[in-house]
Amino acid sequence: MKKTFLVAALALLVLTSVNVRKANAQSCPNLETFGVRPSGQVDRTLQSRIEVTYFNTSDPNAFVSEAAGFARSASYTRISADQFVARIGSLVGSGMASVRKQQSANPYLGQTAELNLERASANGEAKMIKTGMSVMDPSYLSGLDRETEITISKGSSIDGGYYRLSMLSWFVDVTAKGGHKVVDYDANVLLQPGETAVFKLMSDDEAKRSGAARSYIAVTMRSVDGTSTAWLRNGQMTTASR
Repeated sequence: MKKTFLVAALALLVLTSVNVRKANAQSCPNLETFGVRPSGQVDRTLQSRIEVTYFNTSDPNAFVSEAAGFARSASYTRISADQFVARIGSLVGSGMASVRKQQSANPYLGQTAELNLERASANGEAKMIKTGMSVMDPSYLSGLDRETEITISKGSSIDGGYYRLSMLSWFVDVTAKGGHKVVDYDANVLLQPGETAVFKLMSDDEAKRSGAARSYIAVTMRSVDGTSTAWLRNGQMTTASR
């Protein structure tokens, strides 16, 4: 058993280094910087409040239209948090979507939060990590479907008051016979409190796993430095304040 697990671990490490280069890149500025995040400065005077929602839907046009075909359609849209709550609530209520996991985090600006999707998903506390660091222990990865790192940072002077949302997400598939972990979504977008960034996962690996369904990650920025707001949890609308 130990020998089998060691082989799986070695296979994982080899395939990770290879597949990062071969990833079906989404939202990547260029191949050289895809999946790479330089370390940034953490601002401990400002704290964001974000919520990540992993969900599947049978409606291919739920958030991002596929009128041009799956391979040619966009993979990202930005809407208000209220619009997202209303839309996902309607889809869940009609049986056309299911929320796999929803998790909140309160990282400082520039701090990276790890909000993963486990195979047996459960809501829990987000893990704060150093920028650019990720867990490579195969025994840890074997329980994941996806590993995702999210960083909120202050925008530049030309960003018009928006914040920068940086997201790196790895497709994970580990079994006793081997497996791989590969970055298949790399995004850096502008976002304001009260808005939701919706990312459709369209890599070959994810499409094979999801079949006819569409898999999404939605990141809602609730506040920076504390406000009261409403959000969706387990299909219900609730209100939270800090």
